[in-house]
Amino acid sequence: MKTCIRSPLVLLKLMHITLLPAVLEAQEAKVQPEVTGYLGQDVTLPCKFIKGPNHSSVTQVQWDLKKPEGEKIRIVVSHGSFGVNIPDTFLKERVNITEYSLVIRAVEERDAGSYTCSISTFPSGSFEGTTNFVVQEQMPLSSAVVSAVVIAVLLLLVIMAAIVYLIFIRRPGSSVRQHVYIDTHGPVMDVARPSVTVKQEDVVYSDVKLKSPRDGTPSSNDVHTEIPHADDVTYSEVLVLRQQHK
Repeated sequence: MKTCIRSPLVLLKLMHITLLPAVLEAQEAKVQPEVTGYLGQDVTLPCKFIKGPNHSSVTQVQWDLKKPEGEKIRIVVSHGSFGVNIPDTFLKERVNITEYSLVIRAVEERDAGSYTCSISTFPSGSFEGTTNFVVQEQMPLSSAVVSAVVIAVLLLLVIMAAIVYLIFIRRPGSSVRQHVYIDTHGPVMDVARPSVTVKQEDVVYSDVKLKSPRDGTPSSNDVHTEIPHADDVTYSEVLVLRQQHK
């Protein structure tokens, strides 16, 4: 009978010894290994308590700073019964605690160091995690800002190219308005300068229409759209006569 009574007690003790480490391991103060802050900006050092199956209750949260030279500073203590206490340090006016996380406002260069979040619980005990806080001078540009800068630069280049084209390439007076008399059986002559013979390959014609010698002065249909070109002469009114031979 005694053996039967002791066996369940022994079994319960063995289960307690076996399961207790697993329960404790499931609980932790979870922090980020490293957080980067920027001068003048606010930053949050996250700390979260991962509860185990025994549902421990948090009684106190504490943050400590260990400076690179080895000095340890108490930053803030939040107690369930006594409230929040912020010791008199260079961070006193710039820190606050949000649940378990530490908030630092207007980051300064001297704020860098190792920050430890300690969480006291009942009945599981205390848990802690350490974050290395790095301070940098300038915040990197986001992808949206980079895209906006690239678009602005491209637009500026397009505008500059257009200005260069208008000033240096498409010069005023590059298009000449002239009247040309063309004898289909003879050379091309400039009406304004009859003594000058124009080579046909040097003249740009737009929508040229043939008219008989009996036609009078050119009508409004003979006026054509001017085709601008930097190096060629554009004729906006062309009259072509076909010479009749006996």
